[in-house]
Amino acid sequence: MPCPRYDFHIHTTYLGCANQTMTLPAIVAECARIGATAIGIADHLNSLDKLDLHARILDDIRATRPGVDVYFGAELNFTSCDGEFAFNEGVKATYGFQFAIGGIHATYLNEFDLGKIIDIQHRHHLRACRDPLVDVLVHPYWFSKGEFDRHGWPYVASPEAVPASYARELGQVARQTGTAIEINSMANLHGRGDDVAQRYFEFLSIVAEQGPMFSVSSDAHDIGHLATVAESWSLADRLGLGEDRIWRPSCEPVVRAAR
Repeated sequence: MPCPRYDFHIHTTYLGCANQTMTLPAIVAECARIGATAIGIADHLNSLDKLDLHARILDDIRATRPGVDVYFGAELNFTSCDGEFAFNEGVKATYGFQFAIGGIHATYLNEFDLGKIIDIQHRHHLRACRDPLVDVLVHPYWFSKGEFDRHGWPYVASPEAVPASYARELGQVARQTGTAIEINSMANLHGRGDDVAQRYFEFLSIVAEQGPMFSVSSDAHDIGHLATVAESWSLADRLGLGEDRIWRPSCEPVVRAAR
């Protein structure tokens, strides 16, 4: 059975996470066009000073009559190398967040050391999985090219250097905690070439052998990015993940697809 047509990592223009093409009406129309059946809006929540903008997103979701089921979430980032997420049960309940995806978004290093970079990533991946408020670990072993370019470092494009033992431990912890591992088209697949895609597949194959759930997403920041989620769907099929291994929020969507 093919991978369910979901996308639970979509950004909007509301907080400036995405460009001006990413309005709610445009997003839901394009997702319906490409055949998605359920989506999740998940703009960055790195601090608590912009929660009113997240509230506006929820208001506009409620006002839509989309061709897809729409959920409301947030993407979390560690506030520092040893910091926490700017998120808690009170914020989740007060602002109506239905799910949270989260993970590491920086190397936290000033000098290039590939072994240390991988170790820090792995440690934070496990921390995210063990956080009871995190439903999905975002884009494991994605690195911002801008950060590497600023330092003049060689870019790490794939998880080729990740020890198999780290991949196994990640899969085991994710299974134990019920955290889904994200298959992310824009961060880890699109435009990166066949060799990088193969290394990503090999890494996720080891993770998948441990039995965790997976989430499929585009991580779209532009309306043209949404269609790339098909690459995540295809990779999930290649990994042999059945529908029972693809994550979806357990709650009802904010709005159901208009029939």
